[in-house]
Amino acid sequence: MKTEIILSGVGGQGLVSTGEILGQAASIFEHDLYATMAAAYGSETRGTFTKSDVIISDQPIGCPNIDKANIILCLAQVAYDRYVDTLEDDTVVIYDTDSVVKKEGAKGKHIGYPFRSMAIELGNIQTANSIALGVMIKQCGVLHADTCKQAVAARFAGKDKVIELNDKAIDFGMSLE
Repeated sequence: MKTEIILSGVGGQGLVSTGEILGQAASIFEHDLYATMAAAYGSETRGTFTKSDVIISDQPIGCPNIDKANIILCLAQVAYDRYVDTLEDDTVVIYDTDSVVKKEGAKGKHIGYPFRSMAIELGNIQTANSIALGVMIKQCGVLHADTCKQAVAARFAGKDKVIELNDKAIDFGMSLE
């Protein structure tokens, strides 16, 4: 089993943190998996294209470069536009319907939700990435929710409100049909 995941959007959307959480959940808390993560982002703090590439495998990973993404998360149009023409029929595309317009005729299985609006309703716009993570867990079966929550707790140790809010967002994402 090898799953290649691209988390993409713009700076400030928590994509690097989400990549770290996925990698830690797989390699530390799942115990029997390996993970790599590579991030790319502009020098500006917010607003430029950002991505995290995460590979999760039951075998050691020789190279952190993604050959063929199985899952692509797009939280901004610039991210979707970058990948839409590379999609294959079996690529799962999870996207924010508040920020991304799906290209007509695009390949792949598209799963869209208004992550930004949902995050605002939950009380913090910064949880859009965690809602999307919950959708990814449910729709793709990549990891278990409890190990992702353990990774969230480790990543934000000492910040109980942040941990609680992200756990709630992951649960919310997993509840979506």
